[in-house]
Amino acid sequence: MVLTKEAYLVDVSDRLKGMRNQEASHYVVPDYLAAEWQHGLREATGAVQLEADGVILTSSSSSAAAAVPSESSYLGSGGDAFQAGAKTANGGQSSASSSSSNSQINELWREKICEWCYQVVDHFDFNREVVSVAMSYLDRYLATRTVNRRIFQLAAMTALYLAIKLYEPGKLRMASLIDLSRGYFMAEHIVTMEDSMLQSLGWHVHPPTPLAFCRDFMRLVSGEIEAAPRHDLSELARFMTELSVCDYWFVTKKPSSIALASLVNAIDLQGPRRVDPRHKVEFLTRVVDLGIDIACDEEILACYERLRQMYDAGGYTPNLEDDPSAGVSDVGREPATRVATVSPTGAADGPDAFMGDDELSEMGCA
Repeated sequence: MVLTKEAYLVDVSDRLKGMRNQEASHYVVPDYLAAEWQHGLREATGAVQLEADGVILTSSSSSAAAAVPSESSYLGSGGDAFQAGAKTANGGQSSASSSSSNSQINELWREKICEWCYQVVDHFDFNREVVSVAMSYLDRYLATRTVNRRIFQLAAMTALYLAIKLYEPGKLRMASLIDLSRGYFMAEHIVTMEDSMLQSLGWHVHPPTPLAFCRDFMRLVSGEIEAAPRHDLSELARFMTELSVCDYWFVTKKPSSIALASLVNAIDLQGPRRVDPRHKVEFLTRVVDLGIDIACDEEILACYERLRQMYDAGGYTPNLEDDPSAGVSDVGREPATRVATVSPTGAADGPDAFMGDDELSEMGCA
């Protein structure tokens, strides 16, 4: 059955409203790296205790969050291998001593592990949106407890594995992921962490990602735009959403805000010769009809500015209007210039670039 234009817009509106309800409820992420939030976690779930045989996380309140697994519980029968890897990375020293002054995670840890996740999905040719889902799991999990760097790495790897299981089912064996961790963790570590993570997330494992919003917002973009610029618009918006995934600044922002900021940036970067300004006005009008007034929404405006700064600072493809021949076709030929959509987090360093202690040391974390 072919939908009328009115029915089509109603369908899009209903989908977007449902996703916005989701992002405002189960999938909200606080600024969990803020000193006040971390202090509250330590008060609620117990202080990090340093023991001679390793770092153990204990919980003084089981009601505040799901029980915090201790590092020793993850080690199990594979503890010797884990400790051996830690000692090797630390020049033969116990991981406990090297963690004593840096048990709190930071933005650079998150950025590093996010880049590693992209390298993994690129290596296996998975949908890159899986990383956005995995980071949603990780961020929401970290908002419920304090962790040291080992548990942080384990949580990140488990979040990625869980996202792949749900969104790319049957395509990755756990053994393959363990190999990429350079033997830091065993299968039982991931299984235990997965159970803890699912409990902490309340089994809410289908977050509305910025890219998911982008796909539906693109349905509000005029169908009169030609195929080539429409494709470039969509791809550039996707690229913008990926820029946001590794940046902690966006963690507290709504995925819908990131999506709209990405899409408007993409429209602006196409320039008026490829996307007529009236199509932008039409798109913004349809968005306002959904109850989202971009011009008055400070979060969307802030996301727009942040993404544009990141795009410019990254030296990515310039505005197509900078090239007078951009988007102009010879007879029977495709447009001469297309928007580059290569990810800023490609797998140039290889899929085995798991974040080890040496890399954490460079960030002042070891």
